[in-house]
Amino acid sequence: MDQRNQEQRAQEHRDQEYAEVKRLAQEEGSTARLLDYAQVVFGLEWFDEESAAVATVTRVADEHPDDPRAALLFSHSALHIQLDEDAVLRGGELVARIPRESSYRPMAAVQLAAVNEWNGVDRSDRDLTFRLIAESVERAPELTSNNAWLGRLYAERGEPAQARRYLERARANILEAPERAALSLVERAWHECFTGRLSSPVGIEMDLAKLR
Repeated sequence: MDQRNQEQRAQEHRDQEYAEVKRLAQEEGSTARLLDYAQVVFGLEWFDEESAAVATVTRVADEHPDDPRAALLFSHSALHIQLDEDAVLRGGELVARIPRESSYRPMAAVQLAAVNEWNGVDRSDRDLTFRLIAESVERAPELTSNNAWLGRLYAERGEPAQARRYLERARANILEAPERAALSLVERAWHECFTGRLSSPVGIEMDLAKLR
């Protein structure tokens, strides 16, 4: 089978998975299924479904403000799709409710840092972003997005050794092809939205090349 046929079959499989995710969200209507739908739309950029997915995750977050996945997905949509100040601040409020002991907290810390950077919140505390990202890395060293961000923050601080340490870890955390192939569509979308483990290493390698 040539590469074009392989890619076509892979796309057909993704389309089938997506249709099933959407069907379950519509037919069951449970919180988990609705969030799966929004997650896939956001993570895999089904642009023609974005408005519906934003409306879905907004409703779920309003009805279940203590649901950590709803909070994270709403915040993601606010920062990357809605681009609205009130929505961004609302997302920050929601993810701030996620308990520190929660397994979702490392992603929440990254989202809070993004809210801080996006809206210029709490400018008197210039170390807020650093503290949040460092917290995320301490709790979840296996992610790519938080390690890469921490590495860049160390580079900005003029600490190249620490920057290299975290950038190299970020690169090492990127999933290899066999691991990617084993992911479901919902899992893949989660990584695309929050972990960075499906990202290209090119940006990280460029940051590493800048270090002296």
